[in-house]
Amino acid sequence: MSEATETHGGNTAGNSERNTPIPSRAATPVGASGSGPPSRTRRFLAKAEKKIDKFKLKLGLKEKGTESHGTSEASNTAASTGESTTASTGKTWAVVAGALKMTLSGAVPFIPDPFKGPAQALLKIIGVFEQAKSNKEEMEELKARFNLLNESMVNAIKGRDERLLSAELKESIGCLVKGMHDTFLATVVEYSTGVAAYVMVEDNSEVIKDANQKMDQILQCFWIENLIAGAFVLSDVLQTAKNIHKTVKDQEGWMVKLCATTDNHFKSASLRQLKHVPGAAYDSQELAKVNPCFQGTRVKLLTGIGRWMSNTALEERETRKPIYVLDGIAGIGKSTVAKTVAQHAAAINSLGASFFFSRDHADRQQAADFVHTIAYQLACCDASYGKAIAAAIDDHPESLHKIMTQQFSVLVAKPLSDILKQRATPLVFVFDALDECTQPDASDILSLIITFISKLPNVKVFLTTRPELVLRIKYQSTALADCFHLQEIEAVIVHSDIRLYLNYYLSLSNIQKVFEGTEWNSWAPTKHQQEQLVRVSDKLFIFASTAVKLILSYQGRGPEKTLASILSLEPKQGMIKLYQKVLEIATPIDIVKPSKDWDLWLADFKTAIGMTIILQHPISIKALERLLQLESPDLGPILRNMHSVLAPFDDGPNPTYRIHHKSFPDFVTNADVCPQEF
Repeated sequence: MSEATETHGGNTAGNSERNTPIPSRAATPVGASGSGPPSRTRRFLAKAEKKIDKFKLKLGLKEKGTESHGTSEASNTAASTGESTTASTGKTWAVVAGALKMTLSGAVPFIPDPFKGPAQALLKIIGVFEQAKSNKEEMEELKARFNLLNESMVNAIKGRDERLLSAELKESIGCLVKGMHDTFLATVVEYSTGVAAYVMVEDNSEVIKDANQKMDQILQCFWIENLIAGAFVLSDVLQTAKNIHKTVKDQEGWMVKLCATTDNHFKSASLRQLKHVPGAAYDSQELAKVNPCFQGTRVKLLTGIGRWMSNTALEERETRKPIYVLDGIAGIGKSTVAKTVAQHAAAINSLGASFFFSRDHADRQQAADFVHTIAYQLACCDASYGKAIAAAIDDHPESLHKIMTQQFSVLVAKPLSDILKQRATPLVFVFDALDECTQPDASDILSLIITFISKLPNVKVFLTTRPELVLRIKYQSTALADCFHLQEIEAVIVHSDIRLYLNYYLSLSNIQKVFEGTEWNSWAPTKHQQEQLVRVSDKLFIFASTAVKLILSYQGRGPEKTLASILSLEPKQGMIKLYQKVLEIATPIDIVKPSKDWDLWLADFKTAIGMTIILQHPISIKALERLLQLESPDLGPILRNMHSVLAPFDDGPNPTYRIHHKSFPDFVTNADVCPQEF
């Protein structure tokens, strides 16, 4: 089964200098120290403000001795501006600028140092820019976009304690402010001087149009990055999309498409010829036991992935890498991340297709139906894709049976290339656990990804795999892929995420819910014990997850003694020792060893676990007993006692069990690590 079936949580990214695959989308901040406005900005502002003050005095708009408002007064000025114009249409630049300054004034304290200079400079630039009297449509569009950017920042920080904001979200807001600052500065400084900054001369319409386009790019990157990272909820995006309809003339822009919820499924008899694999999709029933990242975990990693996706809008084609490879050892949580990325991408209509490989399913461990599945999912996600693919099948039915590269070329690449060029947002393919595909199929699929899939317009490919030599050589040698090694993350970050996971599942409230009506419902581990468990987990979420299942199991000696025995393990070879502990706890305490009863129980154990491991399609306990034609079938108690490594489909009298994680079959079939009798 694909990795991380049991890993509810996940770690964040590690060493940013060594591992971060995509550089920050913000340019190097202007200003040497980063602590104040850059010198060019200061010189311009000083000059411009003097001229504007003189111009205002001449028109009688300002009394002598009145200081122009700056950063220190921004909040008060914004508040008064907002209050005085609330009853107006809400579309005037005074309201927009006032709200923006109020938000910026509140955001400046927690914006990272490199972005404080642009943020403080932006407050002053707004003070100059808001005096513009142009009524051009382009100017109204620019006002509307700044309004949307302001709402974006409000959505990011509303109702949150500044101390609890993640460093990644703070940096993202800083990048947003930096983008706004640069756009403002380019519009005002580069093309206007002196009093022209006050009146916004008529021949600057092209400049305003260019600024509008830059605003769209900045907003797109900000939203996509934070939706993929999970920093925002979709409802905030939908509300902003509604505001677009009211304020931005181009209502068919990328934001509306991002939030569209219409059913785009295209139905055609031709598509039925595609032999797709239903269980390969991230949201299939077969993958129901694969959990997404536990809330609040993997923040840095997901933010990096979000930036990789959103990078489409701001970077030149030759500097972008369309493939993101997340590799790592078994049990570290690659599939958890893959499912989270697929879920978040699907929520914003950016998921093209997903394929979760699994060596436990014949149709998900080979390349035979890989292209058919991609084509089918693409046809379902967008009606225009469906029509194009159906037409390709009608025109070239023989392509359905060609080699994989020809299938992809005829069914996907040729019919969709022109359509994909028109996309306003990136289209993401998520492929998980490529190492679980048999060879040479896995190598062939990786070659297809590198040579064909990643070169489609506006397409990004997110891939996870164990770093097996044959695959690793391929993806590390291509210039199209960025690779993140999950096992190289900083221990302190992983421990923080595992701690968050354990704090929830081993909390007193959760334990009372699990053990309601038993003698254990008032027990809870101490903080010291939880910290020990974090250390013993040794950066493996599969260890933490299995340990929690074992501790909260009704079988065994109770949660307190089970936890104590787990804490006695050494971090090195922790999974092996933990699985040995699982077998020890699963052994009935009332059977004497050696004896005839022990031999009979051991035979039944090997039969039950062995069959559960090798079955391609799991079957119920009763069906399993009939299949094996056992004389005295009694496999239920054995399988029920292995809940920490087996996943029951239901809690009824005849459940079906599936292996939680492939590391257990690896363990129980390896005579070098598994106790010989098992």
